[in-house]
Amino acid sequence: MSWFPQIGGGSIAQFPLSRSRQWRSISNELESGERISLPDFTGGRIAWNLSYQDLTDAEIVTLQALFVDSGGRCNPFSFIDPMVNLFGWSEDLSRPDWQAGQLQLAGGVNDPLGTARAWSVTNSSAGDQSLTQTVEVPGEYMACFSVWLKSSAPLPIALFRDSHAQTVTAGTVWKQFRIAGAGAAGATHSTLSLSVPSGRAVQVWGLQVEAQPWSSQYKKSGVPRGIYAETYFAADDLKIISVGAGRSSCDIALVSRV
Repeated sequence: MSWFPQIGGGSIAQFPLSRSRQWRSISNELESGERISLPDFTGGRIAWNLSYQDLTDAEIVTLQALFVDSGGRCNPFSFIDPMVNLFGWSEDLSRPDWQAGQLQLAGGVNDPLGTARAWSVTNSSAGDQSLTQTVEVPGEYMACFSVWLKSSAPLPIALFRDSHAQTVTAGTVWKQFRIAGAGAAGATHSTLSLSVPSGRAVQVWGLQVEAQPWSSQYKKSGVPRGIYAETYFAADDLKIISVGAGRSSCDIALVSRV
């Protein structure tokens, strides 16, 4: 399966962009005048309008290659929503989306916003333990994994994307940390995790992963979403405008089935 390419330092879209969602229902009017309507769960779609400026020649080539490989509107490719948190259940670590090993998890902890949506993560085992979730972001994609951490004393925490690691130090006040970059070459998914040392505890909030090189404002997530495996170009032509040497612009309309 092909993926919509990232541009520049690893972004999917530029501002401005728009996203609209459509739902469909099926209605049947009986002879009596009674109307029966049911939702058509397979008929929904999301429309994307992407506008790009100052694209390099190399970036234009990648967009054209996907357009040609897709046969215009003919064949689907995968597209990652650039406006969502790709983690599932970012504020409910008890969900099966999260793998916690031997960690003890407790919710209802005060968070940086003054509410009680953070979690206490305690490792009482003899070795390091990790809180982990796997998302369907391919290894070659740039992604940023960010999290807010707090500890009763300075505490080293290792953040991972696949085998790539970065050690940060949680302190006595809430602070956001991140690890950004590509994952395992050729991988069809990415595993994000944070590792807690033996005998220590850390408070966790704002877990987020995005397909871009830096973190944006935290967005709470529920059911995992944001990766659309059935996305199509909405037109059979791709208009590229050259605005200077090695600089081009274009508008792209996409449609994703949901």
